Amino acid sequence: MPNMNPRNHEEIAQYIALVGEYGKPRTFEKGDLICRCGDAVDHMFFMVSGLVKCFRVHEGKEVIYRLMTDGSMVLGYSGFITGEPSTEDIECLQECSGFWIRIRDLEDLRDSNPAIDRIYRYLAEQHYLTMERRLMMLHHKSAEQRYRFFLQHMSPKIVSATPMNCIASYLGVTPESFSRMKRALII
Repeated sequence: MPNMNPRNHEEIAQYIALVGEYGKPRTFEKGDLICRCGDAVDHMFFMVSGLVKCFRVHEGKEVIYRLMTDGSMVLGYSGFITGEPSTEDIECLQECSGFWIRIRDLEDLRDSNPAIDRIYRYLAEQHYLTMERRLMMLHHKSAEQRYRFFLQHMSPKIVSATPMNCIASYLGVTPESFSRMKRALII
């Protein structure tokens, strides 16, 4: 089976250029919601730079499922797959810039350009792997092991720029427990 991953940064740059042709440059400010739970998933934000959290509110508490940074496809992914409204909120943790593109235009772009389809699938695969890694982390590791895993496997930008309360939520611990654990660790 041929390698379906983008061959190099040049191929990803071509993708960004094509998305830029079809999409509109867009900037979101810190605190802006790119997607709200219940929204139709009819647009995708290709984030060139920035940092976002994808979350739901459960029993009055924010539960963060994903943290994404530069080079990410940002959208309510399950809603995109099923055609149903988004089941999550996506909030900017810092200013985010990139391209806002209609899903319909993105599908046309994929149909007409096999290289774009390969990169699109690569980004979807990365999204899946990120979610799988998080599930494995939550179910098979202690809080300390989760944090060490987070430090080792997340992008340096996510590690350094994500607020501590968001990291705690992502790791599935309370902010207070996270703070105590972090103080006790020598990393």
